Amino acid sequence: MPKYNYIGKTLQGEPRSGTLEAKNQHQLARILRTEGCILISAESGEAKKEKRKLTISISSLGWISLTEKIMFARNLRVMIAAGVPLPRGLEILASQSKKEKFKKILLNVREEVIKGKSFSDALSKYFNVFSELFISMVKVGEETGTMEEVLKVVVQQMEKEHQIKSKIKGAMVYPIVILLAMVCIGILMLILVVPK
Repeated sequence: MPKYNYIGKTLQGEPRSGTLEAKNQHQLARILRTEGCILISAESGEAKKEKRKLTISISSLGWISLTEKIMFARNLRVMIAAGVPLPRGLEILASQSKKEKFKKILLNVREEVIKGKSFSDALSKYFNVFSELFISMVKVGEETGTMEEVLKVVVQQMEKEHQIKSKIKGAMVYPIVILLAMVCIGILMLILVVPK
């Protein structure tokens, strides 16, 4: 059996990580669930190899912003809480998406769900759009019937990620502005001072 390095979260919200043997991530999620832990992400050596191969084949899908994915997860949670069937919810969210590529992805996922695939399996085809955390959490939600609660955790995680990225971008702006100012001053000195 392969060994998985996993990251999880207890039902109390405390982080947990470690290594466990399991046949697959599905079984790993079940094992952790019995221990009161929700699987956030897990990866084996084989998974890394497969990921490299699949990334090339679906890289043409383009980039979907983290903000759009947060809105998708948040709105999907609201619809599930309201009792909207998943295929209908995906159809509504696809129609609301401003990004054509994301709209196509959601409609493709919807078709797979209608054909009988689980939501997590349908999402896993687009793992360069939906993170391993997202897909793993959705799988846990399906297995335990707690999709609404799981999506709440997913949204919180993505919002934290967004905040961190925003802070990093903000911290990078100031040095760039200073560097540009120094370059401009240098150019002005070469033009105005050196000729004299």
